[in-house]
Amino acid sequence: MYQFAELHPELQSSVYDSYYKFVYRDIFYLLKDHPLTEDMIQEAFFKILSSIKKHRVDNMLPWIRQVSRNVALDYLRKTKKERYTVNVDHVNLSEEVLVSATSLLQLEDEVEDKIRNELLHQAITELRPDYRELITLFYIEEGSYKELGNELGLSEYAVSQKLYRARKKLLKQFHKKWVNKEWNERTT
Repeated sequence: MYQFAELHPELQSSVYDSYYKFVYRDIFYLLKDHPLTEDMIQEAFFKILSSIKKHRVDNMLPWIRQVSRNVALDYLRKTKKERYTVNVDHVNLSEEVLVSATSLLQLEDEVEDKIRNELLHQAITELRPDYRELITLFYIEEGSYKELGNELGLSEYAVSQKLYRARKKLLKQFHKKWVNKEWNERTT
């Protein structure tokens, strides 16, 4: 929690927004109540921040998702008696909120996918020509190592090594673009 508190407020907001989007559907599926879902997401977020140093976490995203689910399930266990009564108005409202929230999340995902793909294509065009050719042949034209080796006059092992280096370079360039873009948008 201490390190998170030291972050710039806009970066804190960005971290929380990413977390919120990551767990919203799971928690809403369990609780079927938008305001309650938001409360549980916030509670789980604070629980994660306060306990992250106490646990050795190998796979962060699954752990975050599980802690969030557990917070929601704990709430459901505590309020078990009330859970079985259903208000018809509440069900209709929940469906409307779910449809609204789902369509908003889908739109955000589509926009993010489009931006990410544009940045990925920019990063590919900035690669060395031999790396760019390998990435294109392997991922876009879906060639096998053997086919690439035959076409480029390389062994399958050489293709795999060169493709590994090309991927690594592409990831580095893409990461620079994606992270810098995200940071620039948040600070302007």
